[in-house]
Amino acid sequence: MKKQQTQPFESTLQDLVYSLDAGTGFRIVRVVLFCLVVIVVAVIFTARQFRGFESEAAMDSAQLGRNLAQTSSYITQCVRPVSIAQVSANTFDGDARIEFHPELFRPPLYPAILAGCFKFFEIVGVDLFPDSKAFGEMRIYPAEQWVIVPLNHIFTALSGLLLFFLGRRLFSDHIAVLGAATYFLTRMVWQDSISGTGISVLSFFIMGATYFLVLAMIRRREGRSQWSWGLLALLSALFSSAALLTHYAALVMLPGLALFVLMMGTRAKRSGHLAFFYIVLTLLFAMPWFLHNYQVSGSPLGLAPHTALIDSAKYPADSLMRTLSPTFNLLSDFQAAKAKCAANFNQFYEAGFTSLGGGLLIAFFMVMYFYRFVRSHVHTLRWGIGLSIVLFFIAAGFFGEAALPFYHLFWPFVILYGLGFFSILLDRLDFSVHLYKMSLTGLVAGLTALPLLVTIFLSPPAGPVYPPYYVPFVMRVSELLKPTEVLCTDMPWATAWYGKRTSILLPATLDDYYEINDYRKYISGLYVTTLTKDKPFVSSLREGPEKSWFPIIMGQLTKDFPLKYGFALNKEDQIFLSDSIRWGGGETQPAAAAEGEE
Repeated sequence: MKKQQTQPFESTLQDLVYSLDAGTGFRIVRVVLFCLVVIVVAVIFTARQFRGFESEAAMDSAQLGRNLAQTSSYITQCVRPVSIAQVSANTFDGDARIEFHPELFRPPLYPAILAGCFKFFEIVGVDLFPDSKAFGEMRIYPAEQWVIVPLNHIFTALSGLLLFFLGRRLFSDHIAVLGAATYFLTRMVWQDSISGTGISVLSFFIMGATYFLVLAMIRRREGRSQWSWGLLALLSALFSSAALLTHYAALVMLPGLALFVLMMGTRAKRSGHLAFFYIVLTLLFAMPWFLHNYQVSGSPLGLAPHTALIDSAKYPADSLMRTLSPTFNLLSDFQAAKAKCAANFNQFYEAGFTSLGGGLLIAFFMVMYFYRFVRSHVHTLRWGIGLSIVLFFIAAGFFGEAALPFYHLFWPFVILYGLGFFSILLDRLDFSVHLYKMSLTGLVAGLTALPLLVTIFLSPPAGPVYPPYYVPFVMRVSELLKPTEVLCTDMPWATAWYGKRTSILLPATLDDYYEINDYRKYISGLYVTTLTKDKPFVSSLREGPEKSWFPIIMGQLTKDFPLKYGFALNKEDQIFLSDSIRWGGGETQPAAAAEGEE
């Protein structure tokens, strides 16, 4: 039996040095360093820029996730009068189920992911939702700091990883690495990640759907077996459906992906039927949610399509969400939404289309359409992306500025095609010194990363999100009510999330308020903030749509108004009214305490 020969120590050391210098070890070191840089950027940006949620969408999604974790039902504590009317019209007894109100605006996947994380922390015994006493000197709500923002950061990292894989498949390793680095050094990406709106989650699913569909169509074109590319296409449809169940904005990507499938066909292998089945399969996976929506609201997408009427001629400003008697008519609604779209589209197209990522790479992306790529999948995918961008701006015209942040979903594709086309231009220039090419490419990436670097190193840290969101105010006011009581406020998403109370959006008129209070659900408190009090005095409060609320807002209570007791917060910036004195030591004590906490 032969003895196994041992490798000399000098040879082993040489192999180790070579591995670290040019082999597998070198690649591992580069990957580790890259990951460390991404983590450092994420931590520094979050520490300097995150002071709490600032948007209705973030708080609304968060409270939906908590409700799902605690009740195993997809119900909302942020109740809008328009949804009260819609649910009442679609229940056999006309009950709006305000205490267990179904959500009619947001699809469930992002809240479900949050619910899973909340449930895990509940099992391990960590309290993510403290009351006002436990909150104490905390500056940031624990659930936001330890769950929601880190979760979005994880999905941001996964999106960057998929961008790298897609870049390798479309162009080269060099473009893939540079594209991923540019993505992680974009301020917009991390701002979306800390916003809590779920854009990072949606971006991950869209990138996954695109990547697996590209792989599937390449394998089909190469003549691989049906199982080889069919399973990848099925996985892509699953990702597309997940994106749709994360946010309805993903609908604009579906025709673009279908167009890519259609154009990847050959004379021998037509793809029209595959494009059709891809759309059908994506919608089929989401069908249970559509059926649920139809059951509770009479529409497969709930009230989400009707939000196109917000700030239209028919429903100015936010009056649609606040009305208890909406009148939906397909013809008149379409005319109002069409007029709104025409006005918004021109504004968004002129101001928003070329501003993505600072405007540099989007310029190369636009010019890229005048160039023909040799590889068919690279050439055809861009037409699908282009179609989706056009559809997005048309849809954004209907849904207004609230839809514009979802334009960021196209940023990974703009990075890859912009850098890919720029690399082709440099190759055509045929620089004799390779350093010139590297310097120019680095300059483009550096200019794209400049806003992030300025934010991290030069900009002052972000300030508090008040007005109107100041967590101690919201928690203290909400906790004056019992958990089973209902609050009416102009920011129900905040009182539902931080205050954990069922909250009804301030109705458009005082008559609607009486209708809800007398016949739907007794309202125990009214909380009015700067969202209402800062509106124009004459055009909105005194003579405009808020005129029925004007005496209440100014503290001049009418004899028949049921809430007789109250106090002001922060030098009358906010006002709270109740049906009884729910605080100790007189009416002014809570106000004084709140002002001292600011």
